[in-house]
Amino acid sequence: MNGLAKTLVLASALCLLSGMAAAKKVHINCQDSAKCVHYEDMGKSQTDNFFAQCNGSRPDGMSMVCHPVNDMTCSKAVSDGESMTCECVNWSATKKQTATIDILCPVAN
Repeated sequence: MNGLAKTLVLASALCLLSGMAAAKKVHINCQDSAKCVHYEDMGKSQTDNFFAQCNGSRPDGMSMVCHPVNDMTCSKAVSDGESMTCECVNWSATKKQTATIDILCPVAN
């Protein structure tokens, strides 16, 4: 039984690691000081990490909202100090879906 338990723990860890490695990184750079909308086609059972910047600058004063559709979840966007970031997961194993990412850049003075 001890060998079986070790095998299950190892298999679970490998599944977890392979899931993390499968996440796609998407970089979005808004080129204007207004609202940008990004649409990302997500594959079946896919996880995407979105990183957004306004004209390549730090995220001071910007906002980002990640919108899921049915069978999808998106985290609340947070600043990592360099950009705003969120993660969306398409939980559907049967269909591709589109996530919408809204970015609002501060008005330049």
